[in-house]
Amino acid sequence: MRKVLWGLWVLMAFSACKKAEEAQGPAAGAVGEQAPGVNEDAVAPGPYTVTKEKLDAYVGYQRRMLDVYGTLVKGMQNLGALVDAGTPEAMAAAREGLKVVEAKAKAEAEARREANLSEADVNGIAEIVTAVISQRQLGRTLQYEEELQKLEALQARLPPEQQEGMAEQVASMRAQVEAFQKLPDVRRDYGEANVDVVLTREEDLIQNYQEMIRVFTGTRR
Repeated sequence: MRKVLWGLWVLMAFSACKKAEEAQGPAAGAVGEQAPGVNEDAVAPGPYTVTKEKLDAYVGYQRRMLDVYGTLVKGMQNLGALVDAGTPEAMAAAREGLKVVEAKAKAEAEARREANLSEADVNGIAEIVTAVISQRQLGRTLQYEEELQKLEALQARLPPEQQEGMAEQVASMRAQVEAFQKLPDVRRDYGEANVDVVLTREEDLIQNYQEMIRVFTGTRR
């Protein structure tokens, strides 16, 4: 189940720029119309640089897209079964499904314009946010910090010779906790500054992620 959740996060991570949409031809041009003053094709070399202003705009963009994804999920319900039936009704349902996807693309473009974010901005921020928040959320889910505290408490109650026998296990658990807290691999891949900026909105980003899961599981409040 956990792998499914991470897969949803990576797949849908509120990134508006899908290659399939770009490949739709001339019609996609209207959908991808950029915000005034934003150059969609301008991509700076090296890792994307996340600023506080861009991240704040992205958090708002995510929240708006929650409603879009909710509509998408509802519109695509049972579509697969209908299409497999091969009936005229199934073909009509398939066309309705395509309309839902097109509406989603237009809504993404509009959300980007309102947030003054380009496709490059959304994709660049989404990649870094996904790397950071997926690890932080995984650490919370596994509850390693709580487990470490229990393990250290147990070790402290043991005789000295038995404490030494648990030292390696405690050290390993402590290293895991530190990895989830400090994110050394993510910092190496995306830079210290980028990770630090993303963590300033950690709670909001995790809340958006959890709400997204509720959207896809049909349990949204």
